Amino acid sequence: MIELKDVCFAYNGIPALRHIDLKIEKGETVILRGGNGCGKTTLIKLLNGLIFAEEGEYTFDGKPVNAKTMKDSGFSKAFHRQLGYVFQDPDAMLFCPSVEEEIAFGPRQMGLSEEETARRTEDMLKLLGIEELRDRAPYHLSGGEKRKVSLACILSMAPSALILDEPLAGLDEDTQNWLTEFLKALKMSGKTMVIATHSSILTDALADRIVYMDKDHRIERIEKVREKR
Repeated sequence: MIELKDVCFAYNGIPALRHIDLKIEKGETVILRGGNGCGKTTLIKLLNGLIFAEEGEYTFDGKPVNAKTMKDSGFSKAFHRQLGYVFQDPDAMLFCPSVEEEIAFGPRQMGLSEEETARRTEDMLKLLGIEELRDRAPYHLSGGEKRKVSLACILSMAPSALILDEPLAGLDEDTQNWLTEFLKALKMSGKTMVIATHSSILTDALADRIVYMDKDHRIERIEKVREKR
């Protein structure tokens, strides 16, 4: 589903990714581990089509993802519909006047009918247990509530794969436990996930494979934990 072949990237000539080879199968959960500055966030940005490989190749479902293909609005929309990105900071994702409008934004951008948009919005409000927040302004919510809304926004577009950057960051213990169980349920449903995290609890609960990155911005090793399920 996701494949990187000898991918390199640098910021102003300073290497951030060196010769990355990685293949992620449909339905697999891959955890990215490594110290600060090892390249995890850069790798996530590249996977989401926010930056592009300077050397090597990135393909999603067999199609190249690069500066040229992402200029095609049809390809770009289809790509972002299939690959959902949950930011570490939910405030970077939330901008509408109400939670309900926030969740409906993605389906509307996809060109879905108002009837289908309303159905998906209701489904996500129920799935995340945030019905009582529908009329609230996102910036008035707690950190845990914002995390749930940001997930609802992404899942409303029914992506086949999710990429999450430190999803437990800033959450209290109860919300961390809730989110871990929620992601386990998504995994069991067959969702492909790539998660950058320092959390051993999340890693133990979800990882099919763990990708360890080192200070030289390379993949140090890949550890197989279990068969994908």
